Amino acid sequence: MQPEVTVAQINTTKNERWHKVLLVVLIIVMMIRISSYFTVFPGSIGVTRVIKIAMRFGMSGFSVVLFLWLTSKIKDFRFEYINRLSGIFYLCYILLSVASIWWSTDLIFTLLQLMMMFESIFFVWVFYHVLIIAEDATLGLASFDKILSVAVAVISVGFLIGLYIDPSTFYRDTHGGAVSRLGGFIINPNELGMLSVIGASMNYIRMWRGKPLGWNIIFWGLNVAVLLLTQSRSSLGAFLVVTLIFILISRKAWLIIGTFAAGALVLPILIKTIVVKEGDVGEVMSMTGRLPFWSDLITYGFPQRPLLGFGFMSISPSPFTNKFDSIHAYAASMTHNTFVQVLINLGLIGAFIVMLQMVTTFLAVGISKNTILKMTSIAMLVPLLINSATEFGIFGEANYGIYFYQLIILMFIVVKSSDY
Repeated sequence: MQPEVTVAQINTTKNERWHKVLLVVLIIVMMIRISSYFTVFPGSIGVTRVIKIAMRFGMSGFSVVLFLWLTSKIKDFRFEYINRLSGIFYLCYILLSVASIWWSTDLIFTLLQLMMMFESIFFVWVFYHVLIIAEDATLGLASFDKILSVAVAVISVGFLIGLYIDPSTFYRDTHGGAVSRLGGFIINPNELGMLSVIGASMNYIRMWRGKPLGWNIIFWGLNVAVLLLTQSRSSLGAFLVVTLIFILISRKAWLIIGTFAAGALVLPILIKTIVVKEGDVGEVMSMTGRLPFWSDLITYGFPQRPLLGFGFMSISPSPFTNKFDSIHAYAASMTHNTFVQVLINLGLIGAFIVMLQMVTTFLAVGISKNTILKMTSIAMLVPLLINSATEFGIFGEANYGIYFYQLIILMFIVVKSSDY
């Protein structure tokens, strides 16, 4: 005789299936959103741009539909908005960026970057509201750290497979072909390195929360493999800092001692193979030519428009070129430092607003009573800020560093009403 199945058991099974489906959907949205910053077809810039725009606007539209569906399904869900200063200063930054249209030396590029910025803000605003509802509705199954962890791990697998199938596309040769870096023509290796560190950081968060080790260790290993293959020095530094943070908060003496012992053995190898490439110490000391470039930007570019800069994301004093021609370094259209980028394109006023915005965000993180949210944001901020010192960063040209930083801002502004 078959045991009777109650209505409650049937409903529970249905809910579990619904929760898993929702989790998978959110992971896919996260994956597509991150992937929309990659170069999909390296041989065709036009096709790549169309696909990237379609992916971004498609995910924004889908997130709106998902938000409306969830709010109709869960009618009594309410939000509270706290720590508003962080959001207000970010809005001031955006308003100044819009105003810079009037004095930009590269109007078309400024308009393009503003369009992508507004689309990113819209997506993040809607998607984060969806994440809050989903985590509550699935009783924590669809948590942010889990969604991001799985999404980045799958992307890491994609790059490792791509490296095996098409190394000429997924590898980028530098130093006269002596060094090969994962990322190739798909994405800047330093940006990919940052993404892999964020993925590994989410694995640390999952393990710190007491979640099963199995998949998290596998995902961590995949992310670390990608990190090492990118040969990104800044990302490696970020990874070591994040790892040290989580080892110290574990408060396990054997783990702390073991880590420092392992570090003493491994660091010399990493320094020789990744940090000091081809034995060129001068390259490291000049940060691959970045220091003389920044010096020229501040010495010759900044004094020309010290208060308001050259316009949002424009660093060239000339309207006839979108690049700054450095006297002692190279010509480039971006500064490779998000803070110098703001100083040059929005001047002292923009830099002051950005400084206040970051201070208010860090204060919001510091005073938060949600330990999980606080640790998640710290785990993301470390690689984001280190990347910001050498690449696009959180206030640079459109990239997923901006997307992640916008998510962090909202983490401490938007909360479920009953949690406030």
